[in-house]
Amino acid sequence: MASDRAQLLDMGFEEARVTAALKATGNAGLQAAMDWLFAHADDPLPTETAEAEVSAAAGGGNDDAIPEEEATAASLKCDDCGRLLRDAAAAEFHAIKTQHQNFSESTQVIKPLTEEEKKIKLEQLKIKMAEKKEQKRLQEIEENKAKEKVRRTTGKEMVEIKEKLAELEMKKAADAKKREKEEDRIAKAKIKAQIELDKRDRAARMEKEKLERQGLQAPALVAPVAAAAASAAGPKEYAEARIQLRLPTGGPITHTFKSSDTLKTVYAFVSEQTGATQGTFKLATTFPRKVLDDESKTLKELGLAPSAALAVV
Repeated sequence: MASDRAQLLDMGFEEARVTAALKATGNAGLQAAMDWLFAHADDPLPTETAEAEVSAAAGGGNDDAIPEEEATAASLKCDDCGRLLRDAAAAEFHAIKTQHQNFSESTQVIKPLTEEEKKIKLEQLKIKMAEKKEQKRLQEIEENKAKEKVRRTTGKEMVEIKEKLAELEMKKAADAKKREKEEDRIAKAKIKAQIELDKRDRAARMEKEKLERQGLQAPALVAPVAAAAASAAGPKEYAEARIQLRLPTGGPITHTFKSSDTLKTVYAFVSEQTGATQGTFKLATTFPRKVLDDESKTLKELGLAPSAALAVV
């Protein structure tokens, strides 16, 4: 008949585990070794140090056992559960496994397992090990599901944040475009009013010259023109000038100056914001296109109050 070691190796157990099981049970038989292997199925493979400790523990148990030549009992019995144990090593292993402490000698002989009983035990062991593996597999599946759920939730939150940021940027761009259109409208209105004013002024001068040639005076004609000019020009006293500076690259910069500030102050501001050296760029009105280079004039004198748009060229 094959030895317990050979049978355990044929069952597919690792040699290191078989060696540790036989040492731990003191070679108490196939059943005791199989019980030990099942109880320690999830333990890491024993190292040489661990095997030495197991051997020492098993040897320590045999020191208290009764030698075979002096024994009068055939087995040991656990008084806590009634189980029969082959020898002191098996009783020690049983005590470690179950925490039972009460043992007594027994004259009942433990019959060795038959081949059929061994097959049944092996099948039961395989079923239990398969159940443990299945439980571990199902646990890993649940853990992976939980991780995937967290990953998807995080990804969804990131997408929502990106969408909100994109919406905010679009809103800011739309607001900037709207302000730009409004400033252009105001500038065009001012230019249109100025053109109309110039037309009326020329018409008044021509009418005056005509009357003077005829030897007549036309004070009544000049007054309406002046009134119309005052009406078209609107209020002229502004304390501030809101200037939008359109850079060659990047978005526009809007800054509020005092209407009494000179054009030189605006040039210095652009140089500070862009890092460009003064003299390397010019400021110009957008409509009509006119370069402003008289830095001594105030923003009020240049007609840039209360607001205006200037291009940096």
